[in-house]
Amino acid sequence: MAAKGSETDWGTMAEIFLIAEPELSVGRLEATLARLPAAALLLKAGEEDDFAYTDRAKTLAKIAQKTNCAVLLDNRPHLVRKAYVDGVHMSGGIKALREAIEELKPDFIVGTGDIGSRHEAMTRGELEIDYLMFGDRDDIEGREMADWWAETFEVPSVYCADGTQDLSGLKCEFVAFTQANWDNAAPGDAS
Repeated sequence: MAAKGSETDWGTMAEIFLIAEPELSVGRLEATLARLPAAALLLKAGEEDDFAYTDRAKTLAKIAQKTNCAVLLDNRPHLVRKAYVDGVHMSGGIKALREAIEELKPDFIVGTGDIGSRHEAMTRGELEIDYLMFGDRDDIEGREMADWWAETFEVPSVYCADGTQDLSGLKCEFVAFTQANWDNAAPGDAS
């Protein structure tokens, strides 16, 4: 993902990473991107079949990419080229991640999340990935792992915030907000 180099109000370099639910409307996306300078947008697939998901992704990607926001599919690397998006976010096992890397790198972004331990993070980080997301699991302390990763390794760290906590001192390169928390992400979070 292209770094925009924007300074956040909590004193660290960070980019905004938006996570969209399947019901995201064009109007909501346009309004959010007008207010927040997002670096990435992950389009959750939900229960959509490949055809419906590809169609929706094409429509939303046209909007997001006009603002230099990378668009990522959710665990469907085989649709990246068809949907004209920038890459894929993989939350499955290591085998699926390796297959996505083999299929898409070096031309597309491949990131990963749903990481359950430091060991798992290091195993995934040794692969040719573009970022690791922490905080997308309820059973793991995401912020601590995101900061540890950012301080220790070169592959960018994404912290999935809930939009209400104090982000001062955050060390990761990206802060992710689920769609339910987009309104809690202040424009100053990326300015």
